[in-house]
Amino acid sequence: MNKEKLDSMLQHEERRALLAYLLSFYITLALYDVFYYYLYPIFILKTEPGLIGPFSYWNYVIFISLVPISYLLAKRNKLHAIKYLYILVYMGMTALGDMIMFSGESGEYQSGNVAELTLLLFSPIFVNNRFYWTVTAVSLLRYLTVGIVIESAAVVIPMAIISILSVIAYIFMKRFSSYIFALTSIHEKMRHKEKLAFIGQMAASIGHEIKNPLASLKGFTQLQKEKYEDDQQYFSIMEQEIDRINSIVNDLLVLGKPRAVQFQRKNINDILTYVISITEQLARQKGITLTADLDENIPPVVCDENQLKQAFINLIKNGVDSMSDGGLLKVYSHYHTGNTLSVSFVDQGCGIEPSNMERLFAPFYTTKIDGTGLGLMVTKKIVEDHQGQIKVDSELNKGTKVDMILPIEQ
Repeated sequence: MNKEKLDSMLQHEERRALLAYLLSFYITLALYDVFYYYLYPIFILKTEPGLIGPFSYWNYVIFISLVPISYLLAKRNKLHAIKYLYILVYMGMTALGDMIMFSGESGEYQSGNVAELTLLLFSPIFVNNRFYWTVTAVSLLRYLTVGIVIESAAVVIPMAIISILSVIAYIFMKRFSSYIFALTSIHEKMRHKEKLAFIGQMAASIGHEIKNPLASLKGFTQLQKEKYEDDQQYFSIMEQEIDRINSIVNDLLVLGKPRAVQFQRKNINDILTYVISITEQLARQKGITLTADLDENIPPVVCDENQLKQAFINLIKNGVDSMSDGGLLKVYSHYHTGNTLSVSFVDQGCGIEPSNMERLFAPFYTTKIDGTGLGLMVTKKIVEDHQGQIKVDSELNKGTKVDMILPIEQ
């Protein structure tokens, strides 16, 4: 989904939430005033009905005048400002009215409108922390200011009520946020599964068809290399490119049709030693020193040896590719108390931009010019097949550390 469409959807939802918020405010304000100032005096108190206060009907004139102002703000795509406008105007008007009405009065302080509680309790529908705290703070400040001006401690009661209701509103908002986060997470996982399903279908249909001619092509290339000794450089390049294509196909096949993982007890250090031995030459060609610090206390691990080899090779290659100016690439294994071990790869490369961290394992995402965006995704799938976890910590221009945490037993 492109950014323009996403922004349009968010604007639409903000407009709907704002409409519900303002309608509930106006309806509550009108119904409460009709009941409290007309029906209640006539039928209960048997007194003369009518609005009281320094502004009385002017309150409605002001709030009705906010409608065209809100319309203009909406036209200018400033929907977020409308709700703040209503909060500030309402709280300011009621606070000013209370200060005028109760200054110098010896009677008991009585004020408030159910509409005020509506503004507070309905604030979570925007799922906006800043707006929620603004409503809460302004509501409390309104009574605190009035209490100071009229020198009355009676404002403590409405402030206590607002505090209790604000806690309830906060719980609602957090539940809304949690629910939305769960929905978006499920949606992202479904999208991710759809991408993987597409890759799997593609791999299943063309993976083996590509590998067979590749094997023949590599065989004939080696024969030609032996025949034409003067063109060794070009034949070496051809072989390297064929190997690269073969590596891409292997990555696709891992993501293809589900296959049973061949779990056996293996020595994780032996697997790492083998992987280091076959990648050491690649590292040396780029001026990189590949070292290992392996924990001898690690017991045999239940794992698929070939899959772990592929995952380790992918991570070492990534570390090598990140160090264009050479450096040190360290491989650690460590046995943790309990049923887990960790394998860590620490490089001194260029690091990863913080904005790219969340997309590291996304299908086809890569920052390399000749990358496919499959290596890390394949590695993560292998780790997950082993009921493990993979964690990445990186600092720009300092290096990256990848921790692979695996269980000893499956």
